[in-house]
Amino acid sequence: MDLRRELTVNGWGWVPGVYFAEGLPFAVATCVSMVIFSSLGMSNSAMAFWTGVIGLPWSLKFLWAPLLDSRGTKRAWMLTAQLAVALCFAALALSFRAGAGDGWLIACFILTAFCSATHDIAADGYYMIALDSHAQALCSGLRNIFYKCAMLAGQGGLVMLAGALIRSGVPERSAWMWTISAASAAMLILFLWHCVTTPAAETLSPAAAQETKRSFTDSFRTFFRREGALPAILFLFFYRFAEAQLGKMSVPFMLTGRDAGGLGLTLGEQGTIYGVAGTCCFLFGGFLAGLAVSRFGFGRTLWMMAIALNAPDALYLWLSWAHPGVWVSGACIALEQFGYGLGYMAHVLFMVQFANRSGEYKTSHFAFMTGITILGMTLVGMFSGLIQEFFTRLGASFGAETGYRLFFLWICLCTLPSFLAVRFVRPHIDAAFGKKR
Repeated sequence: MDLRRELTVNGWGWVPGVYFAEGLPFAVATCVSMVIFSSLGMSNSAMAFWTGVIGLPWSLKFLWAPLLDSRGTKRAWMLTAQLAVALCFAALALSFRAGAGDGWLIACFILTAFCSATHDIAADGYYMIALDSHAQALCSGLRNIFYKCAMLAGQGGLVMLAGALIRSGVPERSAWMWTISAASAAMLILFLWHCVTTPAAETLSPAAAQETKRSFTDSFRTFFRREGALPAILFLFFYRFAEAQLGKMSVPFMLTGRDAGGLGLTLGEQGTIYGVAGTCCFLFGGFLAGLAVSRFGFGRTLWMMAIALNAPDALYLWLSWAHPGVWVSGACIALEQFGYGLGYMAHVLFMVQFANRSGEYKTSHFAFMTGITILGMTLVGMFSGLIQEFFTRLGASFGAETGYRLFFLWICLCTLPSFLAVRFVRPHIDAAFGKKR
C-alpha cells in the first residue's frame, strides 16, 4: 500500500485537519467574538446576549442532524461546511474593512456558527464511517489534540495576532480584518487538503434514512422517560451556573481600563493569559481530574471536582478589588482555569456514565445531554451582561465604581446551585465508575 493510501485509509492524513477545522470556527464564534465586541466598545449586556445567540446552533444541532443522515454523504456535508466557514470568515473580514455595523458582524458570526455546527455533525459521522474500529482507536488521540490546538490558535493565537497588529500601529478594525482573513485562509487550505485526502463515503439508502429518523424519535422519547432523567437535566443545567456567567464577563473585565473597574489588559496580554496559559491550565486540570477518578472512582471525587470548579471564582472578586499587575492577574486567571478544568471533568464523566446505561441509544442520549449543557450555559450567560450593568448602576448610586466587584460577589453566590445540583444527582452516580480495576 502506497503512503498516500495508507494515510487516507488510516486517517492520519485527514483526521488532524478535520478536527482542527472543527475547533477553529468554534473558538472564533464563541470566544474571539467576545473579545472583538468588547474591544470595539459594545456594551456588556449586548455582548453577552449576542454571543449567546451566536452559540445557540451548537446546542440545537441535533434538530437538523437527521437531515444530514438522510441526504447526501457525510463527506460532502463536511467539505461543504468547511468551504462555507471559510466564506463566512471572508465576509466577516470584509465587514471590518467596510466599516459595517454590529448587526452585520453578528449576522456573519451566527452564519459561521450554523455552518460550524453542521460541520461538527458531518465530521463526527464521517469519522465513524470512513475508519474501521482499529483506525478509530488509533486516531482518537489525534482528534482531541488537534481540536485543542485549534482552540489555542483561535482564542489565543488570533487574539495575540490582533494585539500585535494594533501595537504596530494598525487601526483596530483593520487588525481584526487581517486576523479573521488569516482564519479564512486556514479554513480554505484545510478544505482543499481534505478534498484530496478524504476517502469517499456511501450515501444512506432510503430505508436506512427512514430508520435513522425513527431511531432519533425513539431515542428522544426514551431519554426523558429514564429513571434519574430529571436530576440529570438539573445537574447539566446548573452545575456550571456560575461559570456560564463568569465566562462571559471575564473578557470585558480583563479589557476594561482600571479607572472603570477592570484589569486594563491589552489584547496581546489577554490572548496570552486567557487564550494560551488559561487553556493549557484548563487541559492540565482535566488531566489531573482523570488521574484522580481512575484511582478513586467518580463518586469519591465528585465533590472535589465541584469545589475545584467553583472555589476559584473568588479570585475574580479579589482581582476586582486589588487590581494587581499583569503577572499576578495572569496567575489568578490561570489558576481559575485550572480549577475549571478539574471541575469540568465531572460534567463530562456524568454524561458518559449516564449514556453508558442507555443501551442502543447511548450515542443519541450523549448528544442530547451535550445540547442541554450548551443550551443551559448559553441561556444563563446571555443575561450576565445585564446583571453586571445593573450592579454598575447600583454602585454608581453610591458614588463608586463597584460594578465588577458586586458582580463577582454575585458569581460567588451563584456557585450554590452547582453544589445543590451535585447533591441531587449524587444518588444516581456509580461510586466506582472510572476507577481502575
